Amino acid sequence: MGMLWQYKMVGNMGNQNAGYSMWGFAQNNGKDFFVKQFLSPKYPVNDKESSPERIQKKIDKCNRFIEEKKKIYAVVNASSDGNDVRIQEFFRVGSKFYISMEKINALPWTIEDISKMELPAKRRLCAIIAHSIAALHSGGLIHADIKHENILFTKTPAGTETAKVTDFDSAFLESDPPAPDEEIIGDWLYFSPEVWARMGGEPAALTCKMDVFALGVLFHQYFSGKIPEFDQEKFHTPGQAAKGGGALRLSDELPEDVKTLLAAMLSKEPDERPTSREVFLKLRPEPTPEDLTAKSVPETPAPEPVSVGATGSRRNFCGLCGAKLIPGMPHVCGEYAAPAAPPTPPTPPIPPTDPWFFCPKDL
Repeated sequence: MGMLWQYKMVGNMGNQNAGYSMWGFAQNNGKDFFVKQFLSPKYPVNDKESSPERIQKKIDKCNRFIEEKKKIYAVVNASSDGNDVRIQEFFRVGSKFYISMEKINALPWTIEDISKMELPAKRRLCAIIAHSIAALHSGGLIHADIKHENILFTKTPAGTETAKVTDFDSAFLESDPPAPDEEIIGDWLYFSPEVWARMGGEPAALTCKMDVFALGVLFHQYFSGKIPEFDQEKFHTPGQAAKGGGALRLSDELPEDVKTLLAAMLSKEPDERPTSREVFLKLRPEPTPEDLTAKSVPETPAPEPVSVGATGSRRNFCGLCGAKLIPGMPHVCGEYAAPAAPPTPPTPPIPPTDPWFFCPKDL
């Protein structure tokens, strides 16, 4: 496919599981990236058919798109400790908008694969996912499209498995939700009762608790291999069933504490659901002495980690999960292995004038 700004594309873009976008892989400065192209909006480059008024409307729409995405990506990058996949660059080439992200070497795990794992492994992976969503929620951002396809499982440098949350195309700030007449983009299977209410024209607030409901459906799949049971003659999804007063029957295979937690996460009323942070705290494994000593400390010790939300002060525990921080061992909630050194961000050939959005050629 050739060059796309500073990215050398590897193969052609496709749209498998991509929704309103195309995606492909690329290289830049010897590193591998995931590149996504948005199908809409399109900047009116050399538009000779539209009237000046129509062209200005298109430009205004693109400018709103840019500002909206800049806000969302800023929260993702500021909130993430590595398990929410950060956006590297947001840019336009010609009429089309793109983002680039680190390429994750994902494991080809299915829901069934995860459901067959040992219970501690399932709890740990779900805790990492809940922690990642809690990080977004701490910045006031709702993911809005939580599903298996948007969770990437991969190996850490230490050889342990971890989970990373990606695809923020449907995300929005809790303080700036979609208007009542706007379409809510996502997978219907994971929609909460309030999303179904909004789609039916009923007044309903969209909060971070809609993500918690989606996590409840997803975690039920991970723990049992299936979604909660409900009357499928009356309803099509768990959220519809919960909204309509139908019972959600959870799997008997679930451990009692997990079953209680998922039942709360799948409550009809958002206020009755736990927060994503509370979900994480319920699921996170307690570190054992083996966890804290089995992994070797890097030859050159890293600085003592600064906890989430520490605002520059150094602590000896993680501000989010409460785990003890080991000097010289960078901490990721839910695991105690030392990750690789942070990647060096790519240097664009022309420094962007905007810290977030850059167009290689002013068109």
